[in-house]
Amino acid sequence: MTVIDGRGVTRVLRALHAAGSMSRSDLGSATGLNRSTVASLVAELVEAGIVEEGAGAGGTVGRPSLMVSAVPDSLAVIGWDLRVDSSSAVVEGFGGRILHRWRKDHRRGSTDPYEVAARVVTGSSEIAEELPDHVIIAGIGCAMPGVIDPGGEPPRTTIHRAPSLGWVDVPFGVILGEAMRERFGAHVPVLLGNDAKLGAMAEWTRGAGRDSRAMVFVSGDVGIGGGVIVEGELLTGASGYAGEIGHLRFDPEGPVCRCGARGCWETAIGINTIVRSAGMDPVAAGITDVMRASTQGDAASANALANAARAVGQGLASVVNLVNPDTVVLAGHLAELLGTYKHTIVEELRFTLSRDSTHIDVVKPELGADSIVIGAAELAFERALSSPARALAEAVSLRTE
Repeated sequence: MTVIDGRGVTRVLRALHAAGSMSRSDLGSATGLNRSTVASLVAELVEAGIVEEGAGAGGTVGRPSLMVSAVPDSLAVIGWDLRVDSSSAVVEGFGGRILHRWRKDHRRGSTDPYEVAARVVTGSSEIAEELPDHVIIAGIGCAMPGVIDPGGEPPRTTIHRAPSLGWVDVPFGVILGEAMRERFGAHVPVLLGNDAKLGAMAEWTRGAGRDSRAMVFVSGDVGIGGGVIVEGELLTGASGYAGEIGHLRFDPEGPVCRCGARGCWETAIGINTIVRSAGMDPVAAGITDVMRASTQGDAASANALANAARAVGQGLASVVNLVNPDTVVLAGHLAELLGTYKHTIVEELRFTLSRDSTHIDVVKPELGADSIVIGAAELAFERALSSPARALAEAVSLRTE
């Protein structure tokens, strides 16, 4: 079957991918297309097996509106969240359904680009073997803890700077693409995105930021990343550095950051700082261990958590005064900190705000630990939905016989 391309079909696909299913009339309202155009495009997509139609719910005057639903396994992508000490992935089908999950921990320090690419290739093969034979992969999105070049040829494939990985100007997308081609004998489109920015987009479209006008997403891990969205637009800046809030200057007398500057915000609230302040080894312990020790009466752990919570609120105040969001989403270990120390964080934030009347919701990610990996999958889907004919032509099964 063939699928037509064009703005009309892309609008329909994007609306269905976001909602999962919609009536024909709602599709018209969401896309701005007239009734006959929607009917024609839907018929084309039904023939291609990408969507299906069925009668809607009754109970209203007249005939029920036909419901158009995404067929999740008609087109899929793999989203990867590549961290310093773990790699996780999801297979996301058309319409947003998660078809499969995969995760493995690995030793810290194993950050050679070719070694990381090999993990993705091996993991993609293992994932594909667990999928039904008919599921095809139209692309791969990778969330990376670094600044991604938004331009270039091909675009979004070079990592300018990733301190936690020790990378500078690494063409990881090209390295991974070549490794995928060598393993599977086919071209698989690969796109890279900053982890926090992708997490922000996922929470904006499918999570805690759906009703926000302006949202700040802060991811907590070894480093601190951020994504800022205003009226649906992700702020990237002139060269992709917008949102690097972990490197805001927080304490001029503070320790030297991994980026080379002194007193960055992440040196006060990063997971390694909290664990070390509790007297533990960051290689062997995490935020859960510190919180457990605190509840058991360990004074050093309690102080480490309280100090970090205060620093989170103080640093957020600068971000909030600049961006004026109505929602702040704290992810990673910051979400766990929020669960116990929300009062401390909010009080510090409000104490340093320029206007007492400012209302801000400080919340955990609605998508939980999946925000970033779903954002990576959505990055790959955005390319696929912009040209469905190309996506179907390029899609491969990734199964090794």
